Amino acid sequence: MSSAPELKSRNSGETAMVEDDRVSENELPSRRTLLYVEDNPANLLLVEQLIARRSDLKLLTAIDAHLGIRQALAFLPDVILMDINLPGLSGYGALKILREDPATSHIPIMALSANAVPREIEKGLEAGFFRYLTKPINVVEFMDALDVALQFAAENNMTGENLQG
Repeated sequence: MSSAPELKSRNSGETAMVEDDRVSENELPSRRTLLYVEDNPANLLLVEQLIARRSDLKLLTAIDAHLGIRQALAFLPDVILMDINLPGLSGYGALKILREDPATSHIPIMALSANAVPREIEKGLEAGFFRYLTKPINVVEFMDALDVALQFAAENNMTGENLQG
């Protein structure tokens, strides 16, 4: 039995696709956005499959911290899921940059790391991550943490649509 959750798409040879981006203007306010910054294709695919189950969410992805920062500034996602060990700039470095920018300082950023040592989790939370999740992804824990982060963003009236509108 594998410890990592594995999701299969309906068509065995195809990747599960994120919901079509073409939505009418009146649907936009109900769709929340998650930006996932991750360089591992298997982890990206798993999160894509999890988010595809949720019609209320749109997933954006970035394969490194610099691209993630650019996307965060361009799209102002409701929540960011950030891998810690990224090529070049680490998740900690990206967190610092996003926290210092007034346009993104309000966005809840959840860390995701294979390093599950209690001291590392504590370090991540002290650095300012909203939550610190560990790999392999626990699907229930991930979805619960995502819901808490989305609720936090909504309660603080800090969703991207409110800031842009």
